[in-house]
Amino acid sequence: MPDNTGKSEFTFVVTGVELTKDQEERISRAIAQAGALALGDVAPRDALPVRLDPKIWWYGQPKDVLVRELQQFAAAEAGPVR
Repeated sequence: MPDNTGKSEFTFVVTGVELTKDQEERISRAIAQAGALALGDVAPRDALPVRLDPKIWWYGQPKDVLVRELQQFAAAEAGPVR
């Protein structure tokens, strides 16, 4: 697994507008998705976004054990594959 000690944080501030909690969450998700897309081939192929808070997202490479657990969960949810 690659070295995961590098860390970058980004902030997006909006003023002059009142947003509902739903709007804040939707905008936060859109910013996280745009950031992940902007990383392109810089990020590991198996990097995942994880919501920590309605307005805070983590994007990175989870530990192998978490990926395996997620794959097992997804396989159980998907059911038999044809």
